[in-house]
Amino acid sequence: MKAPSKGTITTAVVLLLVAALLPQVVSAGWHLAHGRTVNYRSWQVVVPFGWYATSHGEVLSVERMSEIPWQKHPAAEFQPVHFSKTYPFSYDLFGKEQALTLRSAGYSLTGQRDVHVADKDGRCWTFENRKNRELLWIACIVPKDFTSADYIGDAAYADDFLALLAQSKRNPAATN
Repeated sequence: MKAPSKGTITTAVVLLLVAALLPQVVSAGWHLAHGRTVNYRSWQVVVPFGWYATSHGEVLSVERMSEIPWQKHPAAEFQPVHFSKTYPFSYDLFGKEQALTLRSAGYSLTGQRDVHVADKDGRCWTFENRKNRELLWIACIVPKDFTSADYIGDAAYADDFLALLAQSKRNPAATN
């Protein structure tokens, strides 16, 4: 059997390097095209480097690039909460419903924290997957903005999501 040529080896190494760096290249391209922030309802959300944003219907997804295509990548989903302005919102009731819903999906409540997003108060509940403790679901709500934000992904990127929330500001183009 004939040994591969030096040119073939060099080409293979270059292709492997490009494939390994592709998520960063795609992210840089997204940031060049769209900037550092994306507007969603009354929020201006900061999209970290290595992440990108897409919208579908009423939902905004902010997803982290994955270097392994078949591996599920961390994502944050922002969506409207539909209740009237006069609805007597209760964090306790909302938290209990989240815990019931996510328990049936294999998650256990591990904590909660108050958050401040785009000048409004909110709360987040952290759930850990019972089979894979490195997999988290963080469910957040800002009732005064009728907006929820959920993070689903590896615990290693949960702080990126919480920082994304904390850095969000009011959308200057929002009407209310």
